Amino acid sequence: MHCRSALSLALLCSTAVAAPPANNSNLTSPSSNLTPPLTIVIRSDAPTPPRVLRAMEREVESLTGPSGIRTNWVMSTEPPGVFEQLAVVTLHGACRPVAPISPSMWLSRGEGDTLGQTQVVDGQVLPFADVRCDPIRQLIARELNRHPRQDREDVLGRAMGRVLAHELYHIVLRTTSHGRNGLAREAQSSYDLTADRDNFAPADERRLSQAAGDDAEPGGSGR
Repeated sequence: MHCRSALSLALLCSTAVAAPPANNSNLTSPSSNLTPPLTIVIRSDAPTPPRVLRAMEREVESLTGPSGIRTNWVMSTEPPGVFEQLAVVTLHGACRPVAPISPSMWLSRGEGDTLGQTQVVDGQVLPFADVRCDPIRQLIARELNRHPRQDREDVLGRAMGRVLAHELYHIVLRTTSHGRNGLAREAQSSYDLTADRDNFAPADERRLSQAAGDDAEPGGSGR
């Protein structure tokens, strides 16, 4: 049996300021009716290897793409901008496969550790999420060790991408509920995070697709 760890939402007290939509009234193009991309701003506690970041981004795009969600990746070190749809994601801990894991984490066996969380205030889902690399690395340690050293950054990035895609599910749908199957389930195993392929359940993909389409309509609310 694989160790399972909750991808749970935490009630965190914070405030959010939504960026106003860009004024495009004087600009038209053939793509003007496309759903605005979801800009994902990445912050991190410590430097993350570029290969891990690229693998994380690819995994998120492969999981959200079927629902029509386009992504735009921005590092927090880049100049600020104005975006119609925004999610701010913080990578916590050491997001490197070779980083040591503390003895206290091994003693806990990862049971119930939070791999990711989305901020909720007064029942409202905010566009702020956390991805916790240390519990992720602890959960998938056996799977990481089964891969050649040169592939481990890709495996870790894939797992981080699935945790992040789960949190984006909450942000895009503005919901604290979870799906019954697939990546939207509340708990995921080490195999779920590292297998060659994983997906949202068809019903959850339809919900994401509908949410993305609603935001593309005139008067639709951006994030």
